[in-house]
Amino acid sequence: MSEDGKTHSHALPLVIGIDLGGTQIRVAILRGVQILSRAATLTGQNPTPDRVLERIYTILQQVLDTAGVTLAEIAGIGVAAPGPLDNRTGTIYSPPNLPAWKSVALRDILQEKYQKPVFVENDANAAALGEYMFGAGQGCRDMVYMTVSTGIGGGIIVDGKIMEGASGGAGELGHITIDWKGERCTCGNIGCLEALASGTAIARLANTAIANGQGAELLDFARTMLEHTSTIPDKGALPKFDFNTQPLDAEATQILANNDTTALSLSAHTVARAAEAGIPLARAIITQAAEALGVGLVNILHIFNPEVIILGGGVMQMGTMLMDPALRIMYERTMPANLAGKRPLPGESATGSGARIVQAQLGTNAGLIGAGALLYYYQHLEG
Repeated sequence: MSEDGKTHSHALPLVIGIDLGGTQIRVAILRGVQILSRAATLTGQNPTPDRVLERIYTILQQVLDTAGVTLAEIAGIGVAAPGPLDNRTGTIYSPPNLPAWKSVALRDILQEKYQKPVFVENDANAAALGEYMFGAGQGCRDMVYMTVSTGIGGGIIVDGKIMEGASGGAGELGHITIDWKGERCTCGNIGCLEALASGTAIARLANTAIANGQGAELLDFARTMLEHTSTIPDKGALPKFDFNTQPLDAEATQILANNDTTALSLSAHTVARAAEAGIPLARAIITQAAEALGVGLVNILHIFNPEVIILGGGVMQMGTMLMDPALRIMYERTMPANLAGKRPLPGESATGSGARIVQAQLGTNAGLIGAGALLYYYQHLEG
């Protein structure tokens, strides 16, 4: 990093970033935040290590060819992968969406094949590093990154270093307890932030209300969306059906004709569109999730006292209807010394020396850019 606390891409070597997910694999040639070429492929059915590695090798060569770059010009490879994993050895231990990956020494495998330095990091930590070096966290030393999407994850930077924890498991922000008498989370804990404020939680609350006969207006809105699919610009907001088919006009028409509403399954995107349309239940569900998020922000501020909290992920695209209730709770409950002054009015900037709450800047590229940034990060630490 330069003296201004920012990382300037033009002075950095070329690296390869790999964003390994349960659904998709993305690979890019990067110079800092600059993406020279990228490619993506589906992780595929039955994603065993051998099958996934072959896909990685194929698209890695593809991005090299597209960028007109040889492997000799690459300084190293960074991988953002789902945990649990050991970043010190680069070993992945059966992530929920890659269950066949039992103690896979991914770092060693890639180093042997490409004869380049390889670093493997938890995907949320990698995204946090990307924002720290090239995004909304530039210029600070202590920050927290939280992604609110299907689930909730996080990465923490303390004094310019990724907080790893004793076994690499630090930063599980989605599993801090918000409601100690709440429902059990999939992780085994009770009342987790993820179980209350994630996209999955928002969808669950809506579908449960409908199943209990409390969501007639919301259900009507969802049915109307399916009747007018061609007018919906965000196809991800369309309700789906419990038998795992995509919304198809013919199928939707038949279901609607039979008045069969039990098959409909609403997503968080559906609920967001309904809230924008003024459906009271949808707005109440999002407000409830937002208030849980606000409590989570309070906990983060009190535990870490960061300079900035960066919020990313698809659920954050809901904007003010999510952020306003979350910030209200946060400002009401946080010790003032941990915040950047009083809550600013519309159009004002926060004042004071405490934390700022900002939106992520790297969007869907955070994982890729963060993966590549692992090379610069470790070289800086070693230097």
